[in-house]
Amino acid sequence: HVKNNINDTIGSDHAPHLKANKDKEYPNSPSGMPGVQTLMPVMLNHVNDGKLSLNQLMNLVCENPIKIFGIKNKGFIKEGYDADFTIVDMNKKIVIKNEKIESKCGWSPFNDVEFKGTPVATIIAGKTKMKGGKILGEPEGTPLEFN
Repeated sequence: HVKNNINDTIGSDHAPHLKANKDKEYPNSPSGMPGVQTLMPVMLNHVNDGKLSLNQLMNLVCENPIKIFGIKNKGFIKEGYDADFTIVDMNKKIVIKNEKIESKCGWSPFNDVEFKGTPVATIIAGKTKMKGGKILGEPEGTPLEFN
């Protein structure tokens, strides 16, 4: 469905619940899973497999959400917009490991799965905040503005 442009957006559904809580039988376990750190490797792997184009991925995770929610100064690389972007290596292979998950939960449903294509740097407001898989500096942010 993604390749045929049926979906408008893709998000991480980042819900970093502890494994002890997720291991409970549903409905006693919380819904969702950690995903912010694995979204791009999963989706870049799909691009490499021909399931969607890189341009479609950019629309799904950057441009379309900004248009749908009316967020100002985000989603595009152009003058007057925040300098937020991710640099990816489409050929770099990585294996997701629970011990490398940055969220407090410390696990991923993709543990021990190999992906081709991964972010190598993330720039937020012109500052490098992730490089080579390592988070840099302290968390910071500014409120979003809406149209």
